[in-house]
Amino acid sequence: MFRIILILSLALLSASIQWQSAGTEINWRYVFVGMRPEFMPEEIKAASKDPIFAIPLDLLGKIPESGTVILVDFRLPSSSKRLWVVSNKKVLVHCRVAHGKNSGEIVTEHFSNTAETGMSCIGAFITGKIYTGEKGLAMRLHGLIPGVNDNAYARGIVFHGGSYVSSSFLAQHGRIGRSLGCFVTEPSYNKRIIRLCRFGAKMYVSGHQPVKF
Repeated sequence: MFRIILILSLALLSASIQWQSAGTEINWRYVFVGMRPEFMPEEIKAASKDPIFAIPLDLLGKIPESGTVILVDFRLPSSSKRLWVVSNKKVLVHCRVAHGKNSGEIVTEHFSNTAETGMSCIGAFITGKIYTGEKGLAMRLHGLIPGVNDNAYARGIVFHGGSYVSSSFLAQHGRIGRSLGCFVTEPSYNKRIIRLCRFGAKMYVSGHQPVKF
């Protein structure tokens, strides 16, 4: 009897959500995320594997209707895939990204807007000049929040590639390597991120330290 009541309740909930979503663009599939797998329809199980479902709500709200955006969640440990590139509401890149060596070992706990601190910075950014330097292909960043990340360009906070962000490095050391504050990904991912996000793409970075952007 309990199972019948539960199934009927889920059916009514689904119908209600679908009816409401017609006017509000709310995706009813999100309602099922976090439910026990045995109670989830197969199509919901499949949808929940989409990387977009791993994006936290504060960053999810930064995804534009069209165009490309970079999202980083420094609240996750460095062993997790915590960077997304979303274009036209589709995840094109989902990968690990290094944080500054003085921001923490595995968890990113400290942030700075000051040069020579070896810490990461958070907030809203816009992508800038692409160049090839000692780290290979790189992309500059402009911080958009005074006092929080507006020194990013002057500090040389950029996107570049590094082998110490690889799965093999993680398996060997129990964590990925750390940077001096730059957003470092595996070289293959770095090239793709730069190709997709050149010429003024927005980036939003969240951390344990609250910041409005």
